[in-house]
Amino acid sequence: EMKDLLGQATVGLHTMREEHFGINVVEFMAAGVVPLAHQSGGPLMDIVTPVEGQRTGFLASDEVSYAAALKEIFELSIEERMLVSAAARTHVRSRFSQEAFEAAIADGLIATLRP
Repeated sequence: EMKDLLGQATVGLHTMREEHFGINVVEFMAAGVVPLAHQSGGPLMDIVTPVEGQRTGFLASDEVSYAAALKEIFELSIEERMLVSAAARTHVRSRFSQEAFEAAIADGLIATLRP
């Protein structure tokens, strides 16, 4: 059911301030939904960040900036939204996939244990 709902969505709205990570924002991005997240915590620092200069989503901090971001998102052409969506999916795969976590553990932890 979640996949079906995300498949119909244009925007994934996240409003929690200072969330330490924001797994729902990652889920939006993996599903190809344009995220609009609070400009704080994990979404600001780690998740909704550009990939090779390409926007991966939108950030806002109050009612006015959320409204402005929603307006901007809905005014994007389908091609422009697809560029954001593609960059977001690439970002999620490279940073938050199982393979990325395993590689980070292997590089950062296991490698230090080897003589």
